[in-house]
Amino acid sequence: MHDNRRRAQNLKKWSNIVLGVFLLLLATGCHHSIRFEDIGYSLGQKEFDAGLIAVITPESVAQVRPITSLMVGPYTWEIHPGEMLRQIAEVEFPQMVRYYRTASSYEEPKEGAKRLTVELSVPHYDFSDFHATVVVHAKAYGPGRTLIFDKSYREEGDTQGAKMFWGGPFAMKSAIRQSSFQAYQAAFAKLRFDLGLFFVKPGP
Repeated sequence: MHDNRRRAQNLKKWSNIVLGVFLLLLATGCHHSIRFEDIGYSLGQKEFDAGLIAVITPESVAQVRPITSLMVGPYTWEIHPGEMLRQIAEVEFPQMVRYYRTASSYEEPKEGAKRLTVELSVPHYDFSDFHATVVVHAKAYGPGRTLIFDKSYREEGDTQGAKMFWGGPFAMKSAIRQSSFQAYQAAFAKLRFDLGLFFVKPGP
């Protein structure tokens, strides 16, 4: 009887220790920073004789969206939506227009038959239900800060549940990056269409 009681007390003691360690790991678990890596792809589209400045503020670039998932253990992934925005812009816009650069505050291009400044931000980013959801907000201005359009582009990446389930924490980073990449590409495809309408329109 005495041995059974001692055994039960020891079991309870070790259960509490294991629970405490798990909660500690949950609170201070590994943090992984996520942004795109080595992206580069061809749009295969016409280049406009135009000037474009993409304005992305330092505050936007510094955005961090923490994501946790108990499915793969006590890990936190720190996603950088604003930096992802800048990375996609620097791949796509130079292929779209002859004169392109980024800026941290409003400027107007000085070259190009047609000229635009587009202010970009990511008011919403989420990774849940195994896929990314992104909202890219764009305000496009012509010369003299004339507003051309003010639109938000909401897109979702493919579900990455299988990769997350079988791959664990190491696959989680790849899953977030892949689904986010698809969402940003889809948003920029619509944004480029709207920009293209301005560039092909007759007049200054």
